Amino acid sequence: MSKETDNKRNKTKRNNTSKRTNNKKNTTTNKNIETITKANKEKKNIKENKKVEKVSVNLEEELDEELYYDEDLEDFYNDDDEIEETVITKPKKNDKKIENKKKKKEERINDTNIKKIEKMAKKNNKVKKKNTTDKISKIGYFLDNNRNVILAFILGVIISIVIAFIIWPDRIATLKNGEQPIVKVAGKTYTADNLYKQMKDHYSVSQLLDKIDDDILSKKYPENEEMKKEVESTAENYINMYKQYYNYTEEQFLSANGFSSRDAYLEYLKLDNRRKKYEKEYIEKNLTDKEIESYYNENVYGDIKCEHVLVEVDSNNSSDSTSSKKSNKLKDEDAKKLAQEIIDKINDGTSWKDIQKDYKDKVTYENLGYQAWDSDLETSFKDALKKMDNKSYSNEPVKTSYGYHVIYRETQKKTPTLKKSKKKIIEKLIEKKIQDDSNILYKALINLRKEKKIKFNDTDMNKKYDAYITQYNK
Repeated sequence: MSKETDNKRNKTKRNNTSKRTNNKKNTTTNKNIETITKANKEKKNIKENKKVEKVSVNLEEELDEELYYDEDLEDFYNDDDEIEETVITKPKKNDKKIENKKKKKEERINDTNIKKIEKMAKKNNKVKKKNTTDKISKIGYFLDNNRNVILAFILGVIISIVIAFIIWPDRIATLKNGEQPIVKVAGKTYTADNLYKQMKDHYSVSQLLDKIDDDILSKKYPENEEMKKEVESTAENYINMYKQYYNYTEEQFLSANGFSSRDAYLEYLKLDNRRKKYEKEYIEKNLTDKEIESYYNENVYGDIKCEHVLVEVDSNNSSDSTSSKKSNKLKDEDAKKLAQEIIDKINDGTSWKDIQKDYKDKVTYENLGYQAWDSDLETSFKDALKKMDNKSYSNEPVKTSYGYHVIYRETQKKTPTLKKSKKKIIEKLIEKKIQDDSNILYKALINLRKEKKIKFNDTDMNKKYDAYITQYNK
């Protein structure tokens, strides 16, 4: 028993001894590992500190150039976390722990500073870029939206300068106070007010109304090729008439009628053309259906085929028998007797063809064919024709501006409907109303100005216009 016990004790001791030995070895190994790890960390920290210092120095140099002082940077400099200049020295072997603590503290400070500086740099760069972009975009937006206004303004300035340059030498009197002098002569001063009063007394409102009507009617009836041709034709007719009857040149004609040039005369004729257009429009607008139906019943008929002989009358009533024989024209009384003689022979049985042969040297024969109710024949001729029967002759001589007629009515067509005739009826009624009322043009223009709400600020001109209205509305 004792040997076994001793053996057990010895084994236990050996085991404990080996455990203690192993524990010592492990402790030593761990210490060596920790020492190596710390050394490696210190080397890494030194390298990182050097890198941080380089980055910090570079950033500080850049920020010194680009950044400006900002209140937010005051947060960097407080009592607990103050940035100090770092003096790099070689650590002493005995002060490794103290040095490591300092380095860690410096590391934290440097990291914090770098992050804050980078943050502020980015923020300032963004603000600068944003401000620059906003300004550029605002300027671009303004220019884009106001392009036409800016161009118009520039163009207006240029035109104003050109006009000012052209008219600068002229001095035009205005009616600012009515007493601005226009001219002085023989010790007398003529003012703008004097001229204006004389203009009102001499021209009344006529020139003013010409201008008003021209402005209104030019918009209502714009100039076209038809108007140009009508105006040119009218101008030529009047100028040629003065040349023929008065031996006037064109310049003399224009001067005698108060026109400074041919263009001024043409402008007047355009106004007259437009006024007549409105006159017709005004009359048509005021026509009633009753008037149109009444005219249709009294004047419209089917086309009539007819012939006639004319005994011409000498309009000069000359007593010179030689001139009458040469022209085949007779005095009014003699012409009427000859026409009646022809009618009597027809009534006695002389044929229409024999009349033409027997009186061929004294009368003019003409086959008129079919003549409509709106033809250019004179009213007296059409009235006589309308009352006759087919295959009949006029019972008495028919007087027109040409002389005396003997009419033969052959046949007639069917009367056209009111619908087909309405347009021509309106034209005839317009012509009739113009002939019957010489003031209807003025009435039409008075109505036009009233529709456009004419209003005079000058009381004298207003009174003159009221008198003008009363004159033409009688």
